[in-house]
Amino acid sequence: MTLAIITGLGIATYSYFSLEKEMTEKLESKRFLIPTEYYAGPQIFSQRNTATVTDVEALFQKQNFRRRDYDQRLLQGDYFIADREQCSARLQIPLDENQVACFGWVNRDIETEKVDSSIQVVVFQNDNTISKTLTGAPFQETPSVYGEAALLAQYIGNEPLMQKTVTLGEVPPMCSNAIMAIEDAQFLEHGGVSIKGIFRALVKNVTSGRKAQGGSTITQQLVKNYFLTSERTLKRKFQEFIMSILLESRFNKDEILETYLNVIYMGQNGPFQVRGYGAASRYYFNKEVSDLDLSECSLLAAIVNSPGLFNPFKKPVNAERRRHLVLEKMKGLDFITDSQMAAADNTPLPSAPVSLATETAPYYLDAVRKQLDAAKIPLEGLRIYTALDLEAQQAAQESLRNHLDNLEKNNKHIKGLKDKGSSLEGVVLVGDNRSGLVNVVVGGRNYRMTQFNRAIDGHRQVGSTMKPFVYLTALMNETPEGKPYTPITLLNDEKQAIKYEGQTWAPENYGKKYYGQVPMFYALKNSMNAATANLGMQVGIGNIVDVAHKFGIDSELKALPSLTLGAFEMYPREVLQSYMTIANMGLRKDISFVRKAIAPDGKEIFTYNPNDRQVEDPATVASLISMMKQVVQSGSARAIPLNGFTNPAAGKTGTTNDNKDAWFSGFTPYLTTIVWVGYDNNLQHKLTGSSGGVPVWTSFMKKIGSRYPADDFAWPEGTVPVTLDEETLRALNATQADFDPKSVDLIFRKGTEP
Repeated sequence: MTLAIITGLGIATYSYFSLEKEMTEKLESKRFLIPTEYYAGPQIFSQRNTATVTDVEALFQKQNFRRRDYDQRLLQGDYFIADREQCSARLQIPLDENQVACFGWVNRDIETEKVDSSIQVVVFQNDNTISKTLTGAPFQETPSVYGEAALLAQYIGNEPLMQKTVTLGEVPPMCSNAIMAIEDAQFLEHGGVSIKGIFRALVKNVTSGRKAQGGSTITQQLVKNYFLTSERTLKRKFQEFIMSILLESRFNKDEILETYLNVIYMGQNGPFQVRGYGAASRYYFNKEVSDLDLSECSLLAAIVNSPGLFNPFKKPVNAERRRHLVLEKMKGLDFITDSQMAAADNTPLPSAPVSLATETAPYYLDAVRKQLDAAKIPLEGLRIYTALDLEAQQAAQESLRNHLDNLEKNNKHIKGLKDKGSSLEGVVLVGDNRSGLVNVVVGGRNYRMTQFNRAIDGHRQVGSTMKPFVYLTALMNETPEGKPYTPITLLNDEKQAIKYEGQTWAPENYGKKYYGQVPMFYALKNSMNAATANLGMQVGIGNIVDVAHKFGIDSELKALPSLTLGAFEMYPREVLQSYMTIANMGLRKDISFVRKAIAPDGKEIFTYNPNDRQVEDPATVASLISMMKQVVQSGSARAIPLNGFTNPAAGKTGTTNDNKDAWFSGFTPYLTTIVWVGYDNNLQHKLTGSSGGVPVWTSFMKKIGSRYPADDFAWPEGTVPVTLDEETLRALNATQADFDPKSVDLIFRKGTEP
């Protein structure tokens, strides 16, 4: 007996000190494990953008900014609204009769001593556009002003989560009382474990014949969530028991409760875990935890027990019943009165939030991680400020999903493949031409279904997406007769065999239709393979390769004739880079998903630098853009204006010969958007760029492209605009289709115009 007692004490002592060492090590490692934080791009307000005071105020209210009077001093997180007279007085500048109101604010990340000089203001016109953007005081005009970058996600390693650390002082007493009432009424009395609670739970479970009640204290729940796994074994339960006592001996009740409220699992928002009361209050109520009322505190306490079972958005009946139980417990402990209980019990549950881009935003974050990894920047503990536009990402996600769903439902061939288990996939990439920043990365239909990021890692044949570089190379050179190539230089669109290095290649037009002698702009807008291949051989395949690399294509390009028709593979991000260089008149900006990254010590270790360089003569590129505009106006992408997007735009469809890849790459003066549709296993979908890519592009640009003015491209010096009339077009053989226009506007390099 004595030996058994001594042995038992020895084992217990060893277990105690062993678990204390393990807990200390885990506690220290967890304390020093700083999450990586990702911030979405801020809302950008630029002159001539479409906006109203009401819309802008709604954006800031979502981020819990406080409204002040127009003549009050603003602090971080404040905003004001003023009419014309009030605004003029506040800004100390005159406003005209068309300028009807202004909106000013101070972002929360501004240092206190810089608050007065960091006010940002937008002035609205009576046509619902922004007429001025200013910063100050003293106030000076600036091209754009910026809202606050919202925290998008946090990662511990590769684990996605939403978490906002709060102090116990920020948590309303009602919230603390609610969680103790339902989870651990003796929390302030026990030493880590509650023998009374365990015995009560045991009796309840035995009498009910099932597990009706748990006996874990808040301290035990913290140990289970923070230090241990969720396995159900006697060993783990013993460890939980000992470690709970150890935790209570090392930390006071406030520290334990605060830690618990910061780490407890509170639900799932798409792929992101919601951890702690700080994140939960934002997710369920769009409030800071300090602003929660009794009904909200009791609902959070209800959710803790089982976030899936008591989710107010998906299981409202369960949530209301559990909230009622929490309130009953609080009433029984005299934490609340009868009237308080009745009021909270009758409060409606919150509505489900409109979560933007939860299905595809992780693709963007994947692109961010890969960019920083390539730059050899460790991610741990960084605050990463991205260029992600959540509204645009959501619009792209919806546009792609809706089109793919429609094809799988109504396209007989694709529906048959879907029935056999093959899912059609797609990509949408969007870049801001002025900054070089990428705003949207949709790398597939749903990140939770497949984590393969096709936008970054998908290497696919591009088809006719390559053709603009063939025509640009021509515009930079002369014909065999010694004349400069121009948009109306005649090309031979006839089937012929091209001999190259002992081989013969005979490219065919789509539908095997040939058009004879046609001008360059007409061959490009109708994506004529024979004319393009012949042109490519004239200007030199090696020259085309050089131009493509200059504009941003990094993939290996073999100097073969088939390159002229895109019979090689590229990454969608390369297509975006190269087409943005075209949209910027040959000014290349290195694209980036990251604006800046800040280390835990506050040092800015990455700052985006577009590394601007002019890689080609702007006038020559302008001539190409005018030809690509014809693709949209009356060529293979003519469905774009017909379906409602009428802002000036240019682009090129892309279809591979085997109909496995469908592209549309298009741009306005402001945005470049790339769309790809295909199967991961390279099945033939029988789509073209017109039927596969154009509908997605159009749907997206109708939602997001309309934010911007309907400006045409700003043609550079050294260019001459020319309008070809109907007679001239007939003479050029450019009126072969019913939809061909009776006049065409083109840009020529000065000195080459007709």
